[in-house]
Amino acid sequence: SRTMTDKYRLHLSVADLLFVFTLPFWSVEAAIGWYFKEFLCKAVHVIYTVNLYSSVLILAFISLDRYLAIVHATNSQGSRKLLAEKIVYAGVWLPAILLTVPDIVFASVSDIDGNFVCYRIYPVENREHWTIGFHFLHITVGLVLPGLIILTCYCVIISKLSHSKGHQKRKALKTTVILILAFFACWLPYYICLTIDTFGLLRLLKFDCYMDNTLHKWISITEAL
Repeated sequence: SRTMTDKYRLHLSVADLLFVFTLPFWSVEAAIGWYFKEFLCKAVHVIYTVNLYSSVLILAFISLDRYLAIVHATNSQGSRKLLAEKIVYAGVWLPAILLTVPDIVFASVSDIDGNFVCYRIYPVENREHWTIGFHFLHITVGLVLPGLIILTCYCVIISKLSHSKGHQKRKALKTTVILILAFFACWLPYYICLTIDTFGLLRLLKFDCYMDNTLHKWISITEAL
C-alpha cells in the first residue's frame, strides 16, 4: 500500500506534469512572441498559477505530515490519513484553482511594439492598485503562509530529534535541515525581488529605468528557480 508521502508525491507529480504541458507555449513566446489564441493564453496562465500555488502548498502539507509522524508518532495515523486523502483537496487544490480567477479575467494577448505577448492586462485607470493587490496575495499565499507552516513544523521536528539518539535520528535531522534550506533557497530570492517591486509601486522605494528593468529581469530569473 502507498505511504502518506507517496500520496503527496502523486499530487506533486500532477502539479508538475500540468506545468510541463505549458513549457512549449512559453518557449515559443520567448522565441517569436505569442501566436496562439487568447483562450490558450488564459489556459496556460491558469495552469501555471495552479502549479505555482499547489506545489508550495503540498510542501506545507508534507511538513504537517512529517510533524504528525515524528512528534505524535503513536496516535497520528488517523489524522495523517485524513490530511492526505481529504483535507489536501480543500487545502491545496481548491485555493490553487480559486486563485486562477485573475488569470481567467485578465490574461490576454497584447501587441507591444509589434511583438505579441500573453500576460495579465489590468484596467488602465487603476493598474497599479491591481498589481499591488495581487503581489500581496501572491507573497502571502505563495511564501508567508506555507513558509510559516514549513518552518514551524520542521523546527518542532528538529527540537524533537535533537533530544533523540541513534544514527537514523541524526540522518533524519540532517534531512530536515536540508529541506528547510532548500525551500527558502529556491523561493526567497524570487519573493524578495517581488517585495522590492511592490515597495516601488507603493512609492516606498524609488527606481530609475535601469534599476526597474534590472529588477524585472531578476524577477524573471528567480521565478525560474
